[in-house]
Amino acid sequence: MNPAEKGWLKEYIGFRNPHPIDLSEFSITNHRNSLYKILQPTGLIYGHPIHPPGLKHPKAHRWNSLGRRKIVVIECFFHSAILNGKNSPQTTEEWKDFYYNTSCSIGSFYCHLDPHLSPKSFLFFKKPHKEELSFTERILHKKLLIKSKWDPFWISLFQNSLIFLDSYYFGEWHAGRFSNIKWHKDAMKLALLRIIAASAHANQIIKRAEKTIFNTFLESSKLSKEQEKTAKKAFREGITLDQIDLRFVDTWLLKKYVLELTILIIWADKVIADEEKAFLSALATRLGFNKTDLDASLIAIEAFVIENWKDVYFLQSKHSFQIINQTIHERIVSVMNNYKERIIQELVKNRALQSLIEKSRIKTLDEMEKEIVRIELIKVLKAIPSFETVSLPSNFLTLPILIKLLPKEILPINLQA
Repeated sequence: MNPAEKGWLKEYIGFRNPHPIDLSEFSITNHRNSLYKILQPTGLIYGHPIHPPGLKHPKAHRWNSLGRRKIVVIECFFHSAILNGKNSPQTTEEWKDFYYNTSCSIGSFYCHLDPHLSPKSFLFFKKPHKEELSFTERILHKKLLIKSKWDPFWISLFQNSLIFLDSYYFGEWHAGRFSNIKWHKDAMKLALLRIIAASAHANQIIKRAEKTIFNTFLESSKLSKEQEKTAKKAFREGITLDQIDLRFVDTWLLKKYVLELTILIIWADKVIADEEKAFLSALATRLGFNKTDLDASLIAIEAFVIENWKDVYFLQSKHSFQIINQTIHERIVSVMNNYKERIIQELVKNRALQSLIEKSRIKTLDEMEKEIVRIELIKVLKAIPSFETVSLPSNFLTLPILIKLLPKEILPINLQA
């Protein structure tokens, strides 16, 4: 199977059929933020889909980047649909129907967003096919293909992050709960453009890079002429956060999306200046988030970059790995200081960890035991409310780093040996 070739979706469904989606591996406890928890590590929300959630195809390493992105996106839609469904499939046959019907529904969903969209609109293919899987294939290809006069980094970020938004809307639409999606999505895009304009005016100096970012997102948004005019006016004349209507950003996930995309727009291009820190703080407040929530979103972005450093070449020329590593540690400490009592409670509940801590008071642990301590300490961190939805960079949280991060009164000195 190769996602670069026609017919790949049918073959992929054949591969996927025997494998149910197992939500337990994501430790889902809160439906409100479960889709974010599953999809955030994929990178789709940050415009750079790298890893599909759940199942990995054994031949994925042979595919090109466009092919890998297609699989990430189709899996994001699968997971969104299953999270929003009333009843999960139980039998092998039911899962087979789920994967097939959901794949076909993606084409219908995009036709719902754009009534002019149909198999006949894809004229660059020799003959339009009526078969639903082929139609979905072509839509995904068109959505993920990067063609623009603007900076490929920014066009990729905006194009793909809007597909993350689509995966959210698809789950709601698939469950029959959302009918005015096009209006809502356009309102979201216009709000984001106005936020970009407000961010650019935060220090009263409009830089060339900020204008490029705005124009790139404007092109990706495909808004109406009237909405484009409104967005351009905001960028040209300036706008403040207080002047932006955010009432329709009405779910936790949409608020998180707006906050983290704004952070990435500011963070990915340069060091965050004091005026921009104040802007992000004000935006978080407008969205109903506190400082700890803002830190958690910054950690989420930095953790994704650290965990996927070899693949995030688009940031390597703009940020130092050592600096990112240092800042994420500082933020984790800041968040943990707000949850000392919770950390102690989680340590007490973790019998395996308690046993090894007690043992360490008597003698030095061997390497295997230290690794168990490391893994269990990461589990303790993930139990903190602010980290429940964040994919922490486990490979970089070594035992010495964890001991350094945790409040000194929590762990015995013997573990530091």
